[in-house]
Amino acid sequence: MSPTTPPSPGRPRSAEADRAVLDAALELFIDKGVDAVKVDTAAKRAGVTRATVYRRYPRREDLVIAAIAEGYRVHLERPSPPDPTVGDMIEGMAGALADHRVRGLLRRLMSVPHDHPDLFARYRRETGAQDRDLVIRTVLANEAAAGRFPPGTDLEMVQVLFAGSISSHLLTHSDHEPRDQIVDHLYRALRALGLEQEPPPQRAP
Repeated sequence: MSPTTPPSPGRPRSAEADRAVLDAALELFIDKGVDAVKVDTAAKRAGVTRATVYRRYPRREDLVIAAIAEGYRVHLERPSPPDPTVGDMIEGMAGALADHRVRGLLRRLMSVPHDHPDLFARYRRETGAQDRDLVIRTVLANEAAAGRFPPGTDLEMVQVLFAGSISSHLLTHSDHEPRDQIVDHLYRALRALGLEQEPPPQRAP
């Protein structure tokens, strides 16, 4: 991702400054990873002063985590049904995977648990990652209770392998793959793991 020409430093409105700083930090993270997210560089790209960044994010780790959360924001803010189904779960995941910036973010995030384990643990605590994992576990458990997985299926391992199918898609498929094809990929992965459910009907073009 090539940076755009930053605006001249000044004093934009607070909301504008917030978005500019987070967008700049997110670009740095996607381009080169955690170590590239530096206050000076983010401030220059955002067209704000170093003090503007430090007022919002006293530590560099604060800025990194906020930037990652910003990358997901549009998807996380979408309302979810109170009792999500497999279809709801896959539609939500496919929406994120069809967003090319989110795909870049997720690929870069793959290296963080190994290279920055403490930061990754904090990211998971502060961005609701554990809650999202719980939603997936609940959806899979509901499907098993409805008889759509073989008896005795190890649902914990199903979740692990399903996550692996997402990682594989990120690494081997085009960032411009149509959403319907992503939906099909996710259903195929779950069916290979034992889910007995017909694929959804294809959307009209």
